[in-house]
Amino acid sequence: MAILFGFLGSLFAFFAVWAIVARSEVITISHSPSTSGSGPWWRWALLLLLMSVIEEGIFRWFIIGQGRHIIALGPAFVVSLILFTIAHRQNGSLTFLTTVNLILVGLILGVIYLWWGIWTAIAAHFGWNLAEWVTGFTVSGEKTRSLLPAPIERRIASYPYGPESHWSATLIMMLCLSILIFPGLSRLAG
Repeated sequence: MAILFGFLGSLFAFFAVWAIVARSEVITISHSPSTSGSGPWWRWALLLLLMSVIEEGIFRWFIIGQGRHIIALGPAFVVSLILFTIAHRQNGSLTFLTTVNLILVGLILGVIYLWWGIWTAIAAHFGWNLAEWVTGFTVSGEKTRSLLPAPIERRIASYPYGPESHWSATLIMMLCLSILIFPGLSRLAG
């Protein structure tokens, strides 16, 4: 059940960001000729799932999960956040807000991993990336568009990293993080 909530929660969060972006920014839409003959949609979905498994396996299961036995949970969590953000640098130039949002994503996925496990973190990561791809936005930066071509391309003027660089993502992710953290902290205290 937690896996389903992780997946659906990330879809809901992405569509909330998209609703704000659509009202506050100019979004250009074009049809991508590069996707004709590129195979069925489920192949791209499987690639997105594989990417989520690899990233969560490295940044949450290995660095946080195994690292906490070596350097303690707090330092392992911080190392995971730093490396997660650095790993996404190759996808495009990071603005201050993009960096903040990548750190927030790392925090959210780390908390999900700690409370509900690796598969729920994978489901949440996959849900967000799938929603971005299906709607034609970049998946964590413009440089990934050639790796994950979609039939429709949506671009946000002045935000080449996509929705993850927008202030609405900061707002929605902070809300999600507070929803995740506060009940968990009260559970620990009680």
